[in-house]
Amino acid sequence: MQDRFLQSLNRNTMQITTEQKGDLLELRIEGRLDNEWSDNLTEAINELVRQGSHSLLLDLTKVNYLSSAGVGALVRAYKQFQSIRGFFGVGTASPHAEEVIRMTGLSKMLMCGVDKVRTLGTPASATNSFTSMSRVSIRAGMTLESYDLDAKGGLTCEVLGDPKRLPHEVFFEKHCRRLDFPIDTIGLGLGAFGRSYADCEDRFGEFLAVSGAAAYMPTSKSGKSDYQISQGDFIPQVQVAYGLRCYGDFKELHRFESGTEEGRIRLSTLVDECLAISKTNLAAIVILAETSGLIGTALRRSPAMKADSIESKLSHPEIRRWLSFSPEQAFSRSLALVVGVALRGENADTHDPRLMPLLRPLRAGGDLFGHFHAAVFSYRPFKKRKLNLAETVGALFETEDLQAVLHLLHDDREISGAGESEFVRGACWVGPISSISGGVQS
Repeated sequence: MQDRFLQSLNRNTMQITTEQKGDLLELRIEGRLDNEWSDNLTEAINELVRQGSHSLLLDLTKVNYLSSAGVGALVRAYKQFQSIRGFFGVGTASPHAEEVIRMTGLSKMLMCGVDKVRTLGTPASATNSFTSMSRVSIRAGMTLESYDLDAKGGLTCEVLGDPKRLPHEVFFEKHCRRLDFPIDTIGLGLGAFGRSYADCEDRFGEFLAVSGAAAYMPTSKSGKSDYQISQGDFIPQVQVAYGLRCYGDFKELHRFESGTEEGRIRLSTLVDECLAISKTNLAAIVILAETSGLIGTALRRSPAMKADSIESKLSHPEIRRWLSFSPEQAFSRSLALVVGVALRGENADTHDPRLMPLLRPLRAGGDLFGHFHAAVFSYRPFKKRKLNLAETVGALFETEDLQAVLHLLHDDREISGAGESEFVRGACWVGPISSISGGVQS
C-alpha cells in the first residue's frame, strides 16, 4: 500500500503525489499535462497498478494546461482499469482541464463525484469481481487468496513420446505426432508449428499450450517465438516430439503476492505451497504472474537434426551447441504464462516410470520435481480476485507481445549458479492429476 508519495517530477512542469484513503488511491497532478508529460503520468499509473492499486481518483485542480495528448493518457488509463474491473476517474479539475474534458465529450466517462466516491466507495462495476468466496492465508512469505473452481476437478495426464531420446538420439517422423490442443487441454514439451514433420524438422523447440492457445520457440535462424489461438473452428495444432498433455478441470485458483521486503517468490516455493493447499502431491499447474526474473533454457538446434558428435547433447562441451542458458535472471517486470506439472515426494523411484523422465528437481533436497515452460509477454495488469483462465489467456495473446518461450530450470551450481525463477504477484490454477497414460514404459 502506498503512503503519501509515489513520484515527484520537480522540473517546474508536472508533479505527481499520491495519498491512500482505504482502498482508494488519490493522485494529485500539478502543472502541464501535455504530450511531453503525459507519458510520465502513464508510467506512474502503470507502476501503481503493478503495486496492486485498482481504484484511482485524480485531482486535476492544479493542472494549468491539458492537451489532447493528456486527455488521451486519461482515456487509456480509464480503459486499462475497465479491463481489470477497477475504478478510474477524475474527481476534481481546474476550470481549464474541466472545460477541455467537457468539450471533448468525455465528461461522462472521466468525471465523477469526488464526495460520493470518497463516501460510498468505488462503483459496483469496480468491485463486482470481489464477490466470489475466497480463503485468505499467509504462507511462506506470501499472501494467498484461494478460490474453489470445481470440487471434483482433476486432470488426466498423457505422456507424449520418449524424452529419453533427447541426449543421444534423433527424433524421426515415426517418433512425432501432430496433436490438437483445444480449450480444455494444457500441454508442454518440444514441438513445432507446421503441416508435416518435414515442415517442422529443423524448427522443433520448446512449446506450451493452455486454454486454446499455444506458443513455441523455433530453433530456426529467425529465433522469433510464434503462437496460435483458437478462432472459430480453428484449434491450435503442434507437431510434438515429446511432452505432456493434460485434460480436465482445475480444482482451485490461488492468487498470490509477495509479502517480503525483497518482493520475490521462488518458483519452487510457489509450487510447493500450491500442492500443499490443494492437498495433492501430483498436479498440473498454470501460473500467470509478474516476474522479478526468469532462469531458463531453450534449444539452439532441433532434436530432429543429427548431432555432429557421438557425445550426449546434454554433456559438456556439446551442450553449448544445443542449448542456450540464462546466465542470470532475465525478463524482469514482464508477464509470464507458465505451464507445467509438479510432483512432491522423496522417493522418485516409486513414481510412475513414464512421467519421471520428464521431471527435474525444482530445488535442492530431491523432494520436489517438475517440468515448467514459460511464455514471456510484455506486462499488462489483470483484474483482482477470481479469474477465468480462458478469458485471461485469450486477452493476453490478443493484446500483448510474445517475447520468448523458455524451459524453466533450477541452476544450483555452487559458484556460478543463477538460482531459479522468481515472481512478484499473480495467479495459479491447480489441477490434481488422477491418472497417467501414454509414454514409453521402462
